[in-house]
Amino acid sequence: MKFCKYSSLLIIVFLLPFLPKGYGQGQLPPDSASRLERIHKNGVLRIGVPGDYAPFAIARGDSLYGADIALGRALALAMGVRPVFVKTSWPTLAKDMQNDAFDIALGGISITPERSALASFSISYHAGGKTFLCRRQDSARFSSAGSVNKTGVRLIVNRGGTNESVARSLFPAATLQVYPDNIGVFNEIIAGRADVMLTDDTEADLKAEQYPQLCRSYPGTVTKSDKALWIHTDTALVVFINNWLQKELASGMPQQWLKEAMLIDH
Repeated sequence: MKFCKYSSLLIIVFLLPFLPKGYGQGQLPPDSASRLERIHKNGVLRIGVPGDYAPFAIARGDSLYGADIALGRALALAMGVRPVFVKTSWPTLAKDMQNDAFDIALGGISITPERSALASFSISYHAGGKTFLCRRQDSARFSSAGSVNKTGVRLIVNRGGTNESVARSLFPAATLQVYPDNIGVFNEIIAGRADVMLTDDTEADLKAEQYPQLCRSYPGTVTKSDKALWIHTDTALVVFINNWLQKELASGMPQQWLKEAMLIDH
């Protein structure tokens, strides 16, 4: 059974060390070989991870866990190489991709035109969109997009990702607060220093479970936002990953990894 095949992998994933020293490690020199061939030659797949987006990828101390971490390890196993997780961040993600700090990036990365112009995306493995997270007593107040896009509403997002770019585009009337990371941002709402957060529906549902003071105030999504692996543009590498990912999706493993990560975060 496919699940049994990866059961031990899941246990290892949640204790996986996050290696900041791997940043830029094994950088591939340009030559005529495809990136896929060079990855096989080096025996290492460098995977960029912001590491602050549960349930896809979260760093706690020196450990990484999450659905995308399981996915990255399984991909490296299928390639016959070792995964090296490289620390990045949402504000520096595009620059790190351009600087060849990693071969692929994951951790809840949404497909956007701006990112697609820099590098390729795999087929998507998760569909969703942006919604609202607020204090429970304010759920009726922020039940629609129009109720958030108002003067005086303190809309908070983490810096550098699609939460920020979508907020700036769709909610210009609100007072935008940009928080440095995607970890402490939730406490800003609880403490009353912000009113509502724009975030992905998966994260909103998870944080509403983790923090009893918070709730998802809008049942739908205001955008469509598919998630995928962001890959250095190399035809052989993209084809390999897409073929592998199609099989994993057919077997239900990405959904199983997400389910396991949601349960651990609860």
